[in-house]
Amino acid sequence: MNESSTLKAALREEMRHRLRQLTAEDRQSLSEEICERVLQLSPWLEAQNVILFSPLPSEPIITPLKLDCDARKVSAFIIPQTARTESELHLPETIDFILVPGLAFSQDRHRLGRGGGFFDRLLAGRAAGAFKLGVCFSFQLLETIPTEPHDVVIDAIVSDRARPQ
Repeated sequence: MNESSTLKAALREEMRHRLRQLTAEDRQSLSEEICERVLQLSPWLEAQNVILFSPLPSEPIITPLKLDCDARKVSAFIIPQTARTESELHLPETIDFILVPGLAFSQDRHRLGRGGGFFDRLLAGRAAGAFKLGVCFSFQLLETIPTEPHDVVIDAIVSDRARPQ
């Protein structure tokens, strides 16, 4: 493992620990704040083909975003938690907007994922032209995170406190 990989592994473990400390009530209320901020973004309001994710128990609850897509008749595809390769999915030809989870995000819009590389491949490939929005709890937004050349910079980040970065 190189130094960046070692630093990423340590940061992943630290973030998993902090996420486990969130109560269900905190996760719910903080998630509502995140969704309210996303619902006000122009790229969200203008998108016609949206990719969402099925949240893990430690990730923001994004049900209001799916409901908004349904209400506005926007095509919304949900990436299942078990997805490992893009070929498993039946994504639309054109993707306007993709919501991206992560363990941590940096001020310069880098993302620390869970280590499998699925979202990195999707963001660099099929979703390269989409507006890429990271969503996280405010404690997951850090000054910097370790990066590698293949890491994709996302377009903006929304947390329960921060306006889009």
